[in-house]
Amino acid sequence: MSQLPKEITGLVRPDNVDAWIESVPEIRGSMPVIKGTRITVHAVEARLLNGDSLDEITAENPDVPREAFVAAALFANAHPHPG
Repeated sequence: MSQLPKEITGLVRPDNVDAWIESVPEIRGSMPVIKGTRITVHAVEARLLNGDSLDEITAENPDVPREAFVAAALFANAHPHPG
């Protein structure tokens, strides 16, 4: 697992993570995404690991709740990208 920024850890209870994430064959080839979007969980994790803040990502996607991005990062961290 990669080291997520401290602003992420502990913000969403693990049982809430799956409430924000879905995998649909017609969306990004079944890659896990934030529900109702085409934003992959691994794209969120990569941005955070490369220095973008949660505030920046949330500001760019005002229709997506902040908690969804936290859930995506936690999910991606627990489920590494294949390949």
